[in-house]
Amino acid sequence: MIDKNAVARCFGKAAASYDQHALLQRLSSDKLLQYLPSVPDMMSPFVTTVDLGCGSGALLPTLAECSEKLIAVDLSFGMLSHAQEHHQLTTPTYWLNGDAESLPLQSNSIDLCVSNLALQWCDDLATPLLETSRCLKRGGLMLFSTLVAGSLDELAQSWAPVNRYRHVNRFLSEGEIKAALLKSGLSVECFQIEIQTMHYSSVKDVMLSLKGIGANHVHNKDAKPTTQAELRAFKANYEKRRDNQGLLPLSYKLAYCLLRKR
Repeated sequence: MIDKNAVARCFGKAAASYDQHALLQRLSSDKLLQYLPSVPDMMSPFVTTVDLGCGSGALLPTLAECSEKLIAVDLSFGMLSHAQEHHQLTTPTYWLNGDAESLPLQSNSIDLCVSNLALQWCDDLATPLLETSRCLKRGGLMLFSTLVAGSLDELAQSWAPVNRYRHVNRFLSEGEIKAALLKSGLSVECFQIEIQTMHYSSVKDVMLSLKGIGANHVHNKDAKPTTQAELRAFKANYEKRRDNQGLLPLSYKLAYCLLRKR
């Protein structure tokens, strides 16, 4: 079971530094919005839109342009407060501290739900999808991105020879994601996979980037503390991965999904 309180604390601590390190999140949010259906008349085609796992609120300004009302939901109260302080929106916006697996929303009440790189923090992807389906009106849309197995492989492979303990979260395979989509009962209008590779000058910068966005919590991590010798061995393994420009790669595999409630 994922410790949601621990996840919320990590993201809350990272709220102030999040935007400084969230390059992947910005890239994926831009890509995600490209999958929104084009509407000839952009005068609020969606009545009520939910940003699920809103983080620092990067999606909110764009969503405000095509919505009459916004609901920003995040598991981390600290992150939610940070987003509220830094976004002054003219569109009526409601801020909810809530869990994607148990949404504090009425059934058949929303037209669009958008979620960028948040649902990988749920125990079972089908659960937030079923919850979103419950809240969507007929014809409503769910647009989300999530991480897929193969993400952070450079870290996992650099740790593998060092010890047998888990140092990287397990992400769902494409097949597992598709099974969750099927279980949700929502109609799949788009399913795309993309790989984004970030580059860093040092192992320290890699780890700071993960900590800076609150993504340094490892689910079900073994209790045994990592020794300095193990850290040095991991670093030496990772250093062997420098590319021709002398940079260290860190890869993410992302799934982009557009679903509709029939």
